[in-house]
Amino acid sequence: MIRNKAIFVASTGQHIGKTTTCLALVAGAENVLGKGNVGFMKPVGQKHVVVGDGLKVDKDVVLFKHQFQLEKCSYKDLSPVVIPSGYTKDFLDGKISEKEQITAVKHAFQNISDNHKFTGEDINRCFAIT
Repeated sequence: MIRNKAIFVASTGQHIGKTTTCLALVAGAENVLGKGNVGFMKPVGQKHVVVGDGLKVDKDVVLFKHQFQLEKCSYKDLSPVVIPSGYTKDFLDGKISEKEQITAVKHAFQNISDNHKFTGEDINRCFAIT
């Protein structure tokens, strides 16, 4: 159960400043709470890179994890759903479960929320304040 307060950042389209907004929110939160006390999450991402043991994560997650030293956040929780090339076909063919993806996002959000006093989110990006 999610117990902490949360903020939702949304937009009507792509490439209009959600990442920039989240960068500012996380940086501002760090100014108040100190470096290392802020988390970030991008529940659904399209442009991915491979980290660790072959895990695909959204590219913005790598930037945020390093820039803001997100030690409390695993890559799996930072980027629980990645939509690669061919996703739509696989989804329509039943190879991808909507329920599993929703569960992955909820679980990741809960993990981040459990480690922070305040969590901010949007469909593409989340940040959390400890």
